[in-house]
Amino acid sequence: MPENALRERMLEATRRRGYLVLCACSVAVHSAIATRELPHGNWRAALVALLSAALLPAILSRRVSAQRLDTLVVWCANIGASYFLWDFYSRGLGLGARESLTVPLFFAVWFGLLPLKQAALRGGVLYLVLAALVLRHWPTDPVPLLYIGFLLFLIGQMTVAGRQIQQELSRTARYADLALTDPLTGLFNRRSMERRLEDHYSPQATVSQPVAITPPAPVTLSATVEGPAPIGILLIDVDLFKAVNDTHGHETGDRVLVAMGQTLRACARSGDLAVRWGGEEFVLLVAAGERAALEQICGRIHRALAEQDWPQALPRVTVSIGAALSDEAQDAAELLKLVDRRLYRAKDAGRARMVMDEEQATDLSGDNRPFSAATLELVPTRWPGG
Repeated sequence: MPENALRERMLEATRRRGYLVLCACSVAVHSAIATRELPHGNWRAALVALLSAALLPAILSRRVSAQRLDTLVVWCANIGASYFLWDFYSRGLGLGARESLTVPLFFAVWFGLLPLKQAALRGGVLYLVLAALVLRHWPTDPVPLLYIGFLLFLIGQMTVAGRQIQQELSRTARYADLALTDPLTGLFNRRSMERRLEDHYSPQATVSQPVAITPPAPVTLSATVEGPAPIGILLIDVDLFKAVNDTHGHETGDRVLVAMGQTLRACARSGDLAVRWGGEEFVLLVAAGERAALEQICGRIHRALAEQDWPQALPRVTVSIGAALSDEAQDAAELLKLVDRRLYRAKDAGRARMVMDEEQATDLSGDNRPFSAATLELVPTRWPGG
């Protein structure tokens, strides 16, 4: 998953936790106040506690999107601010500790969830009305009102600075995603994979510093005293892809590549890294560097392509695969040359094959017939997991 998308998911989870803590604290505080004030006929704190508790199911439910939850919280703040002003006016209250803490809470919600102009407008109206209600009993002590104004101004300033920092971080993360992600398929690109291979072969990849090959949630590979555990690499080429472009057009060819990327994601295990190497070639870095694991994944890819059931008419395709283990080479460049040589042996042997050694080509097609452009008929199919 690209780093920016993961960050957005983490931010949503953090926001939900914040709402949960906010509502739980509101329920606890207003319930404590209600136990003291209900005997005197003041039911306002109890009502706030009930309304806060009513928000908890929406916060905990995954059916309520983060955007709808933001809207719900904003509307609760709007209603709460209106009720606060009405209560303040009807009871003729002065600015006490409860009022001084309640007003910044509305500001924090507005400035946290609304565009700055809308938040400033709501906050300005609230403060001006509150000031008018306080000053109507002139002479009165203006210090509490000034302190509240300063606190509200500070909330606004910190929100503006925080949003600028967040925008800059999001822009930086977006550029990082573009640098390491293929724009067509959404897979990691060649640069990302080369970096992972260089890290694997680097002198620092020892027992004390194991190698992680899968961003953004790395999978740490166990290591031995000789160095890091081997990883597997599959170099995958879509057979006769030029015929797809020539017969059905480049737009269809791009859709085939996108769907091929989805297939690799579906066939990869947790910890594996799917990469678009370039053109119609893909790479799968396999965390568990064992021959049996590579053969199993190759078979999974072949079965996914043989059982094509996609949502739109796309040409049937097969793949040729060159496979190798990292301990068969001294460095990343030698490993890539080795797996590339095996890929071409698979293609020369008739395509739809996997080559993992220098003596044998494993037939993935179920027969020994070479594939031709005649196999590229359009079929109504749906990609696995798509």
